[in-house]
Amino acid sequence: MYQTAVCLLVGLLAISVNGQLPEIVGEIFPEVKPVGSTGYLNCTVVNQQEGQKVCWQKGKMDDSSIATFDISEDDRILVANNIAQGEREDSGEPKYEIIVSKLGLRTRYTLIVRVLSDEDSGFYTCFIRQQNQNWETWPSKLGELMVQVAPVMSKIMESVYERAVGGNITLACLTFGNPAPNITWKREDGHRLPNGNFQSRGANLSLINLNKKDRGNYICVADNSVRPPARFTVEVKIFYSPSCRAVQDTVGQAQNRRFNAKLECIVEGYPTPSMHWEKLQNGRRMMINDGDDYRTEKMSSAVTLISDTWYALKVKNVQANDYTEYYCVANNKYGTNYTTIKLFETMDCQGPNCPSISLGGASGLAACTLTMFVTFVLIHLFKY
Repeated sequence: MYQTAVCLLVGLLAISVNGQLPEIVGEIFPEVKPVGSTGYLNCTVVNQQEGQKVCWQKGKMDDSSIATFDISEDDRILVANNIAQGEREDSGEPKYEIIVSKLGLRTRYTLIVRVLSDEDSGFYTCFIRQQNQNWETWPSKLGELMVQVAPVMSKIMESVYERAVGGNITLACLTFGNPAPNITWKREDGHRLPNGNFQSRGANLSLINLNKKDRGNYICVADNSVRPPARFTVEVKIFYSPSCRAVQDTVGQAQNRRFNAKLECIVEGYPTPSMHWEKLQNGRRMMINDGDDYRTEKMSSAVTLISDTWYALKVKNVQANDYTEYYCVANNKYGTNYTTIKLFETMDCQGPNCPSISLGGASGLAACTLTMFVTFVLIHLFKY
């Protein structure tokens, strides 16, 4: 870390006060400020003598930092490594400044640090520099400036992990901030973590003996009470063989009336399985392709997991030879699976797209006549 020091030269009379040595009195209270604001540290001195300089230095005093001091052109501010200019240089406000206040026999030297950034956090040393004396004997005291920085996620974190069933993984959350952020892990879907808890505290989250239920998004939240907190999402993908499940394992529809039947299944697996439909015909399973008789669809649904896929097979204009078993088949490098759906005959149309019953023509006249007859009979009965 670079060393930065500012020092106000003091030219006083060569007289000690009551023979007492110069001293820094009281404590330098710590200062806590947010990024971009201005910080203040107060150093109070008594019994100053001629030729002594009250100085502020970034960091703790050591032999190497004392040797790097430079005097700036105005002969008032002492700077280490020429790093005194701040972000407000163009507006006429220096990064560092010392304000001197007389308080009776005491003199207060207030160090001002403007446009605070994370690099400004740390210890600052106020000391009285005395000629012809070893620096280790100079009166000095430490003050701390803490710059509050909202959490920031590291850019080197992995966002996707892939593992086989039974494997292990450790999710790491690397954050920066001041004070040090508290880190919490949770699942994006609100389900319990593999350890049985809804949340886990700490930078690392260990997932042991993985199964397919552990797949999904995990969220790392870093919070140190400096707004806003930081969030990072990690996706865990588990390699496993496909599974298929029917939305309805039996579907009914009437024949020869231009009605369609819809068969649906949900497929899951990773890597994402390929899928096709088959039909049992003459004792053999035959693959189905899109055409005049069938149409296949791949759909999404809000009720399925992100790794699940919803498929549909539309059997157009159902005929007698369509009543049989159909197979939803999925496969990937880890295996093959299928589920069976049976299409059976019904007397009436099934499904949301069936035509509504009309009461027009002869049917409407018959229904109206029956209603009038029933009404007449009821009135006649109540009359007697």
